[in-house]
Amino acid sequence: MNKKLGLYIHIPFCNKVCPYCDFHKMVASDNLKEKYIKALIKELKLKGISKYDLSTLYIGGGTPSSLKMDLLEMLFSSLNNEINLKNLLEFTFECNPEDISKELLTLLKKYHITRLSIGIQTLNESFQHHINRMFSDEKLSTVVNLLNECGFENYSFDLMYGFLNQTISDIKSDIDKLVSLNPKHISIYSLIVEDHTIFGKLMRDGMVLESSDEEQAKEYLFIIDYLKKFGYHQYETSNFAKMGFESKHNLIYWDHDEYLCLGSGASSFIDDVRSVTTTSIHNYINNLNNDLLPDVDSELLDFEDITDEFVMMALRKNKGIDTLEFYNKFGVDIYEYYPNVSYLLDNDIIEQKSHYLSIKKEFRYVANSVIVKFISDF
Repeated sequence: MNKKLGLYIHIPFCNKVCPYCDFHKMVASDNLKEKYIKALIKELKLKGISKYDLSTLYIGGGTPSSLKMDLLEMLFSSLNNEINLKNLLEFTFECNPEDISKELLTLLKKYHITRLSIGIQTLNESFQHHINRMFSDEKLSTVVNLLNECGFENYSFDLMYGFLNQTISDIKSDIDKLVSLNPKHISIYSLIVEDHTIFGKLMRDGMVLESSDEEQAKEYLFIIDYLKKFGYHQYETSNFAKMGFESKHNLIYWDHDEYLCLGSGASSFIDDVRSVTTTSIHNYINNLNNDLLPDVDSELLDFEDITDEFVMMALRKNKGIDTLEFYNKFGVDIYEYYPNVSYLLDNDIIEQKSHYLSIKKEFRYVANSVIVKFISDF
């Protein structure tokens, strides 16, 4: 298998903070955004990104499309000076639908962006009010027409489920609207209330905001079967694609290949070292203004860490773990190294097809629990 190397760039800014989001982000002034982009460009040069043979580039956040056009031009131009953007297998840019304009798409085309990841979450007005994300399906149709007009074939929609009092019919309606626009990829996530969010505070105050685990499990299985009818195959726990349009960058993570990072709060994985850049934007900017790389927390993963992480990533994929690759990579037999494999096979929780071990469909919703059982000693 050919190893691939990805580059992730984090833009920690949004026009507004969604109540469910626990990613590293903030609402910031134009002045701070400019300082950040200039620091990011300096990090790009100090890290010598030009010397790497990159396969993919992903600009995420936050909301990268919240940057003004002049800052995006500054960033893209600097990337273009260091990286042969035309040679990338995939170049993804995250954006909110309300930010998409002909001017933005023209700029993205100029710098060879090949894929857009568009945050929709829901087209149901009631649930949109719940998460403070208002965008009509009519406006989305206009956006998609603009995407097609500007030559963007590969775009992905994010969809959310698990809202309190949401029905299968509500989910079906959202999916019907999205698939009618023929996206090549759909990512679907359940609403999970995290502690360090607005919803987390409301939950601590006694509000119920999400549906039960039992309801979400039913909704998840419905989504898998329903999207399959429209030609979207599930290739990872939360991701569905038309054939050939799987996210190449995200597969780098799930295939346990290596990736670099730029930006505050971003992480990298190189030579068995996991590094996370400081989430202090001011620390990040100040260091780079003084020609110093930003502070990072780094950890050299040992053999057990690496094998466990390989399994955790591989079991997120529908095809699962390539047991031959595991042996060739680590020199141990997976069935001996992880004795719980036999238990999971015997209880029809995982299945074996040829030399692949994967989680059965009915247990994908509790994939994390299955993975813990797989790698544990008990």
